[in-house]
Amino acid sequence: MDPLDIVMDEVALEGLDGVTILSLWIRLEKRNPAFPRNLDPYTKEFIWKSLVSNHEVDFYELPQERADVVLVDRFADIDPDTGIQEASCWDRVDSYPVQILLEDKRGIQGSCVFFKERRNVTPIIRTTDLTPRLTLEDAFKRWGRKLVMVASQRVRFRVLIGDGGDPDMKLTDHSYCILERLGRARWQGELQRDLHSCSFKTDPRKMHYLRKSLTQNDLITMQSHVIRLASGAQQHSILLLLKRFHVDRRSKYDILMELTSNLLSEAPNHIASMITLRDQLSISERTFKRMYQYMQAAKLVQVVIKPVEHLNPTVGTCDTRRGMYVPYTLPHYLNPTVDPCDTRRGMYPTHYLNPTVGTCDTRRGMYPTHYLTTSTLR
Repeated sequence: MDPLDIVMDEVALEGLDGVTILSLWIRLEKRNPAFPRNLDPYTKEFIWKSLVSNHEVDFYELPQERADVVLVDRFADIDPDTGIQEASCWDRVDSYPVQILLEDKRGIQGSCVFFKERRNVTPIIRTTDLTPRLTLEDAFKRWGRKLVMVASQRVRFRVLIGDGGDPDMKLTDHSYCILERLGRARWQGELQRDLHSCSFKTDPRKMHYLRKSLTQNDLITMQSHVIRLASGAQQHSILLLLKRFHVDRRSKYDILMELTSNLLSEAPNHIASMITLRDQLSISERTFKRMYQYMQAAKLVQVVIKPVEHLNPTVGTCDTRRGMYVPYTLPHYLNPTVDPCDTRRGMYPTHYLNPTVGTCDTRRGMYPTHYLTTSTLR
């Protein structure tokens, strides 16, 4: 991307609130991928002139100074062994409080706290033929952190929907502001829990509804995110990102679940003992237990209890002193070709337990089932 296009991209991603001069330099210095030029005084002056000469950028004076943007990497302090973020590592000050612009007659959308209070100073900064009137130094001396640069609605919408997005797409004002919020977050994304509880202060069900319209239009991506609170409890949420900023970040358990699925898919009848799997993965009992609980929740496996002699017929019947069989716990990999309802609540089709009988259906087209109880297994 051309350096000047990158600058315009950064200005547009800041949304209707705009970006101050100093915050723009911070964004360019921390940009990923890196800005291809050194931000020396000559380069900054050149960038300033390019923005002043761009008819897609307007300049406004805020009623009060805005604090410089503070960039924090939420992924820098994630535990590599668990993929869990420590809550104390993510504490930022929001320089852009949400104030949704509703039903603007000019078609402007976005969030801006001082939309009505700010003053358009574009005629002071440039002439009608886009010639600069003030240098960067003069503008900063005059307005300082009160001066913001705002991209046009067309450009702001384009950077949010991406090159493959439909420019004629219509979004509600609330959904657009969520999209704008995600654009300002760049690669960091936003947690859905933070959006409904802190930024937008709305009901979680409404936030889910607003997010749904963005996912249906293929504008954002979602992935699970876990935070460990100071109390030690884990807080699960959904990380939302613009599609252009999506990065797959797999936790330790994602990797272990994939390895376990591969082992079970290669095992006879897709069943293996807990001890065998744990030894093959070389992990602790606690980690293994948590991993297969995640797989159970995702309906990837089902835990089956069988007598020991079913695993090794040579040992004969193994009973306890009370006459109970010695159980053995095994995770069963749910075959993707089998309907997930077939294995719900421990129910198996008759032909699944004994393939030689073929498919057994009732008059209603339902297969007869067997519960994996003691009598069935014995």
